[in-house]
Amino acid sequence: MRWKIARILSLALLLFTGCVGIYNGVTEWGEGRTPAQVGVTLGVLLYGIFGLITAYGLLRRRGWSMTTAILWMIAVTYVPGLAVMAYREKDATLGAAFAASGASALIALGVVWTAKATTREEPRTAGQT
Repeated sequence: MRWKIARILSLALLLFTGCVGIYNGVTEWGEGRTPAQVGVTLGVLLYGIFGLITAYGLLRRRGWSMTTAILWMIAVTYVPGLAVMAYREKDATLGAAFAASGASALIALGVVWTAKATTREEPRTAGQT
């Protein structure tokens, strides 16, 4: 049961970030005024693409989805910290950037862990489901 819950939550998060990432990446393309702001938009688009690809792979239980989950994790961890610094006001600190990226990394790590458990080769016993 816990694997099903983890899989459903991971799929929901991947689909949500995938749809929002692609939408925001396309609609905000060209609006960045600095290289860091352009990097944020590119990162958002990348986590959107990798989110949808990973969701598809997890639904089909494909082994390659572990790789795309790691790429999604890198993008979804990179963007919040960079966004804090790229769009910062006077009060933004480097600590806020680390906190934003750290929180995203912890959530993304759960998705990667679920991807690994979902796509592994050996079957789980009834007690592990």
